[in-house]
Amino acid sequence: LSLLENVSVMRELVNRCPLLLGPSRKGFIGKVTGETAAEDRDFGTLAACLAGLQDKGGKLQPTILRVHNVKAVKQGLRVFEAILKSN
Repeated sequence: LSLLENVSVMRELVNRCPLLLGPSRKGFIGKVTGETAAEDRDFGTLAACLAGLQDKGGKLQPTILRVHNVKAVKQGLRVFEAILKSN
C-alpha cells in the first residue's frame, strides 16, 4: 500500500518515465478485502491500478499495468477515463 501511496515519488525518481505496476491479485489486496482466493481479487486489482495511474494532483500518468484479468481492468479504465473527460 505504501508503494501505491507514494507512486508520485517513484515517478519523479525515474524522471517521469512510464512505470510498470503489477498489483494484480496480490496478497495486500487479500489483506485489505479479506479475499483469500487470488482469483477473487480482481476488483481490488482494478482499484490498485486506478490509484497507481494518478499523480497527487489526480492527473493520469504513463503507466504499464500487469494484470491477470485484462478485460475487467480495460473496462474499468475506460469507464474511469470517460468520467474524468466528462468534467
